[in-house]
Parts: sequence; structure tokens; C-alpha cells
Amino acid sequence: MKVIIIGGGIVGLSTAWALARSGHDALLFEQGPLPHAGGASYDQHRLIRLPYADQPGYCAMTVDALRSWGRMWDDLGESHYAEVGSLALSTEEGDWADLSRQTLDHLGLDYETLDAKQIEALCPFMTAPPEAWGLYNTTGGLLFASRIVDSLIRDLGRRGVTLRGETRVVGVDPGTGAVVLENGKRETADAIVVAVGAWTAKLFPETKRRAVPHRQVVAYMAPPEAHAESWAKAPVMVHLLNEVDIYAAPPAGGSELKFGCGQHRRPGDPDRLDPLGDNEAAEVASAFAPLLRDFADYKVLRGQVCPYAVSPDERFVTESNGPILLIGGCSGHMFKFGALMGEQLARTATGETSFKDFRLWAEGRHQTLTRA
Repeated sequence: MKVIIIGGGIVGLSTAWALARSGHDALLFEQGPLPHAGGASYDQHRLIRLPYADQPGYCAMTVDALRSWGRMWDDLGESHYAEVGSLALSTEEGDWADLSRQTLDHLGLDYETLDAKQIEALCPFMTAPPEAWGLYNTTGGLLFASRIVDSLIRDLGRRGVTLRGETRVVGVDPGTGAVVLENGKRETADAIVVAVGAWTAKLFPETKRRAVPHRQVVAYMAPPEAHAESWAKAPVMVHLLNEVDIYAAPPAGGSELKFGCGQHRRPGDPDRLDPLGDNEAAEVASAFAPLLRDFADYKVLRGQVCPYAVSPDERFVTESNGPILLIGGCSGHMFKFGALMGEQLARTATGETSFKDFRLWAEGRHQTLTRA
């Protein structure tokens, strides 16, 4: 089968990889350069972690995602992953970390619970609230995002996959199975996979309330010298405070320390995102002040603006219309599923999986592990 893919981020590239390794003909269009540094997939790292509050479907998907990444590393001949584990903090019954613990129990997945002293022993740079307990998983860690994207582009080139950067698709015709390019030309295929992230509503305006483009800022940091070594050995961190959604990527594998804050995002046109403000990165970092020793000695290296499409319930948005298969509303948590999502999109586009089953899976509605 011939399949057109619109979007050259992690999902589009992974779909091309999955199609090519199954013997299908993939043609990928990306509106920007390849790699596209202005997209959501091109950054030093992205987190992959098992805790997922009360969403067992996405927790189970993470287990499967790790297997898919393993298949990709085998194909690429190199791994771009550091398994450093993950840590979340709970300070009250029923909060995010506590719900995550219940989900891990439901799925029979291993974890450790740490008291405040054990949290600080694991992360000496941290001051844990005395009532806090930690949900610690040895599984999970960092995906080195830009390295993965670069490696995939090289691999797809070796496989003979046609990658057409700087080529904007302005329309999709389900009746003829064609995409319309900005220059007026049309290209047809048996199936069309749309994975354009924050640009979803520009191609499909009917999704604008379910895949709302947002502007997110992250801060790259230099920790105090006294804490640099412990940060280099730290796990990835999610939901450390109930009042604000903060997360951290430790400086493993030659990367830098990154802080993020879920509340520091706002709607924005992905083609016209406001530039980084003078104090925005410092504002993101300031959310960590209650938890970090010697916080005044942390230095902001720079900030980075990322375009995301956010769905109201943070479940992935799926649509199907004839030969068109769409995935969107990634809400900042798609990258960890990149290889797996590519495999599932390839199977659905080529008819191996029904769209109904794909939608239930992509929305995290399945409750058990596949044990594949």
C-alpha cells in the first residue's frame, strides 16, 4: 500500500518507520525543515514514566511503548534512552501520585514507596514536605528526543522512504484520497495519516475545540555545584506538588537539567507563537523553589517555547474519514508513545486494525496490559 503521512515529528516519522519495515510505500510531507526544530518533537529529552494517575490505559500503553522503543533501537542500531526511573510525590490521599499507585497495583506493576527521608536520600538536592511519600519506579526515564528524530530521518533515508520537507499540505480530500500542496499540486495514496500536532486545527477546523493549540515554555537550568552530581543520578520527576504541575528531566546522557510547569502554558497560534519573554524561564523555575535546597543558586541557562495541541481531557484525539486517519490533541504526553503510536497507526492505516479498536486504544480506554 501507498500511505501519505502529513507531519514530520516523532509520530509521523515513527509511522513511516513502521510502514517501511512492513513493506509498505510511505511518503512523508513536513511543512518545515527535516528535522523541524520549531516542532514539539525536537528537544533534548522527553520523559517516559509509568505513573499515570487514574488512567490505567495510558499506564499500560507505557509498558508497551518501552517494548516498541526496543524494536526501534534494534533497527536503528543505537539506543537513545536512559533508564533512570521516575519519582512522584504524594501529600494527601487521592492525589495524582496516590491514584498512580492504585493504577500500578491494578496492573500488577512494581514500584517502591519512599518516606520523606528516603526521598531526600535518593534526591539530596530536595527538601521533601514532612507529610510526603514518594512513588518511585525503576522503570522509565529519558528519551533523547532530537537524537531519536535525527536517527530516524537517517534510517528512513536508507530505507528509501520519500521525505519531503518544506512542503506544506493545505488540504486533504477524502473522496479521492489526495492531499493538496501549497503549490496547488495533488498527491494521491491508498491511505493518509495526519499527525501534525499543534497544527491539527489548521487542516481540520472541526477539531479546534478538541485539539487546541498552546504555547508551552520550559527552562534549562544549571544546578549549584554542590548538587550537580546528585542531579546527574536523579530520576525523572513528575507531579511533585499538588498545587502546581511541575516536572523535571535530569541531566543524564550528556543532556541538561530541564524544568517544566504545566500551568505555564496558554493558547497560541503555532505559526505565530509569542517569543520568549525576559522572565518566563525564571517564572517556570520558580515553581520548584519550595522543594529545592539552595534554590537561589540555580541559574537559568535559557528558556524554550514549544507548540502543543491540548485536548480538554488530555486524551488523544482520533478521527477517520475514508482513507484519512488523524491523531491529535497530544497534550504534551505523546512523545513517550512515539514508536508504539507509529506501529499502531501503520496497522490501522493498512487495515490490520479497525479504527474503532484504534480509537479506544489511543484514548486510553483499555484497562489491561497486552503482554505482547
